[in-house]
Amino acid sequence: MSINVYRNESLVQMETYETDPTSADALVTAVRSKWATLREAGLAGDYPIEVLRSQPNGTDKVRVVEVFRWTSAQARLDADRNPAYQAVSQRIADIVAGPGAKEIYTQAVRGFNENFPGTGGVELLKGVCSCLLTVDGMVKDYRMSVKNGIVLMHRSPRMDLDGDGYNEMYLKILMHGGEIIQAALGPIRVEQNFARPNDGMVRSNSKDGNDFPGTAVWRVSWKIQTPMGPLLTDPDQPLIFGPATVNHYPPVGTRFHSPTGPVALIHEETGMRVGTLTPGELTAFDIVVTKDDEIYADVLNTPPADIFEILDEYRARMNGRDAEPVGAAVGGPHED
Repeated sequence: MSINVYRNESLVQMETYETDPTSADALVTAVRSKWATLREAGLAGDYPIEVLRSQPNGTDKVRVVEVFRWTSAQARLDADRNPAYQAVSQRIADIVAGPGAKEIYTQAVRGFNENFPGTGGVELLKGVCSCLLTVDGMVKDYRMSVKNGIVLMHRSPRMDLDGDGYNEMYLKILMHGGEIIQAALGPIRVEQNFARPNDGMVRSNSKDGNDFPGTAVWRVSWKIQTPMGPLLTDPDQPLIFGPATVNHYPPVGTRFHSPTGPVALIHEETGMRVGTLTPGELTAFDIVVTKDDEIYADVLNTPPADIFEILDEYRARMNGRDAEPVGAAVGGPHED
C-alpha cells in the first residue's frame, strides 16, 4: 500500500522578521497575537505556532521566525480582508526593521525510525478501526468503521526485554477511542476498557542490523458507549490485531488485521450477553505528536509476561504469516 507522506499541501507558512534587541520582546508578543487572532477567526490550523528567536551574538539585530499552518488556501486569502489580522500585521510592521521574508511549504508526515527509539516516549496517533457489530434484535453484522479514532500510547526504549537476543519495544495504550452514529443504535463511542490490558509489542525479526522489519501485535478490550448503555467486549477474550510485519516506526500505514473471531458483547450494567463483535482491521494513518520521556518510568516500560505469550501464540498460529483480512475490514487509512 502506498502512503502519501505529505499533508496540508502548501498551507504551512514561515515568516522571518528582524528588529533591534530592545524591541525583540514586543515583536514576539505581536507575533503571538497574530496567531491568536488567526486562530480565533478560524483561519489558522490546530497545530500551535512555533516562534523562534535568535540571540544577538554581537550584532544589532534579533531575528524572530514564526511557523504556522493555515486551515485552508481560502483562509489565507480571507486573512487579508480581516480587520483584526490587518491591525496586528501593522503592529508587527511598525516594530521590524523592514519587510519580512515569507515562505510557503507543504508538510510531511513525521519521519520514521529504522530502529526502535533508544528513549521511551509518548505518541499520539490518528487512525481507523473496523469491525462487525451485532446487537441482538437491533443490528446484525453492521460494518462499523471508526475513522476518527485516536490512540495515545507509551513506547518503551529499545531493549531485549526477554533476553532472547531480539530487540523489542513494548507499547502500552494509555487511551484510545472514536465515535460514529449508527441508524438503529444512534451515537456510539468506542472506548478503552481500562479494567483490561490494552497494549502491544514489536519484536525485531533479526538479531543483527536494523530492528526493522519487525513483527507487531496489539491486544485491546473495548467499552462501547451506546444509548442502551455501555457494552463490553468479552473481558476473557481480548481483541487481537496482528501479527503484522512493520517496516518502520511509528507504524503509520501498516494494516493490522485481526485473527480474532466473534467475541461476546456484555451489557455492563446487567451482565447479560447482548450480541457479538468481530474485529476487522486497525490502521494508524498519521502521527500527531511524539514526545520523548524526560523521566524514566519503569511501570510503563515493563511489559507483562503474557504479551510475549500472545505474540508467540499468534505468530505460531499464523505460521509466521501476517494475519489475513476478514469481512469486517472497511475503508482504509486514507478515509478520515
